[in-house]
Amino acid sequence: MRKGQTLVYLFIPFFVIYILFILTPIFRTLTYESFSLVISDASSGILKSIYYTYILAFVVAAIAVAFSIPYVYFVSRTDSSLVKVADSLVELPIMIPHTVVGIMMLITFEPSMPIGKLITKFYPGYQFLDTFLAVIVTLFFLSSAYTIRTVQVSYSRDVMKYEDVGRTLGMGSLRSYFTLGIPMMGRAMLRGLILSWARSISEVGSLLIVAYYILPGIVNVAGVFIYSQFQSGNLPGTVASSSILILTGLAALLAFKLLEGKK
Repeated sequence: MRKGQTLVYLFIPFFVIYILFILTPIFRTLTYESFSLVISDASSGILKSIYYTYILAFVVAAIAVAFSIPYVYFVSRTDSSLVKVADSLVELPIMIPHTVVGIMMLITFEPSMPIGKLITKFYPGYQFLDTFLAVIVTLFFLSSAYTIRTVQVSYSRDVMKYEDVGRTLGMGSLRSYFTLGIPMMGRAMLRGLILSWARSISEVGSLLIVAYYILPGIVNVAGVFIYSQFQSGNLPGTVASSSILILTGLAALLAFKLLEGKK
């Protein structure tokens, strides 16, 4: 027995219990209704909802990755106590109830509100409720912290020292960041993108307030679509749509993980 293996064996039950805890509800959902009902539910509109949800979630995640590049550099290279205090607010949106987030977005960006009125001056006809913009702004508020923190940990723990070595060899700060720092953070940025993308897909509460529909009267995001099915008393259809969302999500996550492994 290798040194330290005793503790590994001791902790096996905790690993098994947690994996079963995750898999049991998923398995129950996938086997609750017949496969034929799941197939027939594909015509209910869930596939269109999933399509738009995944695209919008990816847009939000990509924005979060792009935003994390200058943000992480500035915070990591700044010694100001004020900046560090401000940076501690990044996780705040995670703890705010999601219905509250919806209200916050409504009273901030709706055209009748001060910021909304300001936007209207530059973009006449500006609307916020039930638009792609409402979805993107709300999801970015809720999910960007996952990308920023993932990239920030990678940069401050591993990458900065290689940049500093590059600087001692004559590379400027800009060149060392873009030729050494960003490529070395590639895996972290991909992982952050996956986390923000997945978090965006799971959102429901805030979108019930600001974007019940994302195309007027036609399409909901996936979580809202499934919630509306449940509210109408259609439990079999709700479970079937949930199964489709789970299966497509698993396929997408597997693709992301394969890409991460290659990177």
